[in-house]
Amino acid sequence: MCESVHAAVRLYLSGDVSALDCLRRLGFIGAREPASRGYVLYKALKGGIDVTSHIKRLDWKEFEVFIRHVFAEFGFNVTSNLRLDCNGGVEFDVVAWNREIAFVVETKKWKGGRGKWSEVADKHLKKVTRCLSKLLAFAPSVAPLVITSTDTGFIHRGVPVISAWKIGHFLASFHDLKDEIAVLR
Repeated sequence: MCESVHAAVRLYLSGDVSALDCLRRLGFIGAREPASRGYVLYKALKGGIDVTSHIKRLDWKEFEVFIRHVFAEFGFNVTSNLRLDCNGGVEFDVVAWNREIAFVVETKKWKGGRGKWSEVADKHLKKVTRCLSKLLAFAPSVAPLVITSTDTGFIHRGVPVISAWKIGHFLASFHDLKDEIAVLR
């Protein structure tokens, strides 16, 4: 069972908790590191393992944990399940911010077609715009972002809709995409 990290990751994400011992013996997960499935998947992505098929094995909470760890890797402060009163109660799945920008993330761990994603992006942009004055407490600019568990990547009315395993690429190329993205101030 402990032949490779990839095999142990696959086993652990499919529910075999004994694979955690393998991951620790192989040096993939340290004794003091979290053992959540979202964290293990983040470590797999960081280690160059194709995580595309493994993301489907996470539940929505683990999916959010995975996303939080990726943003933290890029130096962002991260909070989740942020509730604000903006002319009615609003909840944001993940907010990741640094000194320049706050990404306000809607996470979706389900399948959907391009038309459905456009609808999600529209609703998210309205929600972010409605709460903009409060979200500006995180950073001088705010960008709405939808992160999915499906293989997609496009920008709808300024809102990027990207696959979870492409977050790093998106963050690395954000400055090149700034003119296409709704950056609110």
